[in-house]
This record gives sequence, C-alpha cells and structure tokens, in this order.
Amino acid sequence: MEEIMSKAQSHGDSIFLKILDRLMKKRFAYLTKSLLLLIIAYPYVQGEMTGQILLSLLTTFLMIMMVVAVADKKRYTIIALLLAVPWFLIILLNFPLFKTDYNLLIKKEIVFALLLFAYTTYRIFMHIIKSRDVTAEILFASICVYILIGLTWSTIYVIIEILYPGSFIDTNGQLLHDGQDFLFFSYTTLTTVGYGNIEAITDQARSLASLEAIAGQLYLTIMVARL
Repeated sequence: MEEIMSKAQSHGDSIFLKILDRLMKKRFAYLTKSLLLLIIAYPYVQGEMTGQILLSLLTTFLMIMMVVAVADKKRYTIIALLLAVPWFLIILLNFPLFKTDYNLLIKKEIVFALLLFAYTTYRIFMHIIKSRDVTAEILFASICVYILIGLTWSTIYVIIEILYPGSFIDTNGQLLHDGQDFLFFSYTTLTTVGYGNIEAITDQARSLASLEAIAGQLYLTIMVARL
C-alpha cells in the first residue's frame, strides 16, 4: 500500500513539475493572454454571482501567472506571493458567503493589486533590459509590461478617487464609480489617444495622468532602442 501511495505521489509530483516547466518556458506568452482575457472579459462578467465567480477565477489565474513571471529568483517569487496571497484571500472574502465590510475589503484589494501590478511590471522590465537575445518570449514580456503599466495606473486612479472624491468625471458631469471607467481612462491616457470621454479634475488626478502619458512614451522609446 505504501509503495502504491509513493508511486502515486511521485507521479503527481512529476505532472506538477511538467506543468510548472511548461509555464516557465512560455510564462510571458501565458501572462499576455491572461491579461488580455481579463481586460476583454471584465465588462461582461460584472454584477451577478456567476459573473463575480468568473471574474475571480480570471483574476486568480492572472495572479498565478504574475508570480510565475517573476520567478527568476526565489526572493522575487516570495515577494510576489506575499502580495498575491492576501489579494486572493480578500477576493474570497468578497463573496456574500462571508459577512465582511465590503468597502474596506475593496480598498485593501486595490492596494494589494497595485503593489503586485507594480512589482510584476518592474521585475519583467528588468528581465527585458538584462536579456541578451530578443526572442518571442521577450517580445511577449514587452507587451506584458505595457499592459501592466495601464493596469497599475488604473488602480492608482481608483485610489485617488477614494482619497479625493470627484477627481474624475465623464462628459455628463457624472462621477466615476466603475472600475472599467478607470481602466478605459488609463489606457486612453497611456496611448495618448485621449478620447475626452473622461476628464481628470483635481490636481492630483491631472498630475498622475500626465505622468502616465510620459511613462507610456518613455517605455515605447526604450523598447524600440532595446529591441
């Protein structure tokens, strides 16, 4: 019986290692796909319980891929896990099954999301800079960083709106309350498209929007020179 259990455990470990090895070899490709999937699916999975579950699953997969993406060294992995695990636990506590302070959880979730987005962005960027060869994975890594910059800034905008209510308004003069609005504003600012549907009102919001536009242009300039 012990021999059978030992073989089963060994087989299980072998499967896990194969999956991990596959993820590591194409980690930036998988991260790119998970980022795009979350952004595309986000508007369609909000609101009802089913949508909340799907959004939580997509977010959890994204967390896993961000941890894998920075797993060049043990300490990088540990830092990423210290940010991802609390975020995951907060997502679980957001479900109606648990009677918790929803607004407080949302604020904490945003903080951990911001820290993990920012840390992952930095680590992948440094990986690109230090890499000697330009491979398909490096190209995917550069895409990841650009998308993550937008996500990082969108969470910063949410925090600014919490700290300084009324920092952003739409064309109808309505305050922003939906995460999709901040995501939209972030990417239109990052790409300098500037549709004008959403406007930064306070000095804090305008300053951050200007910094994001500068960061976006600097990143593209650096990547063109690097690649």
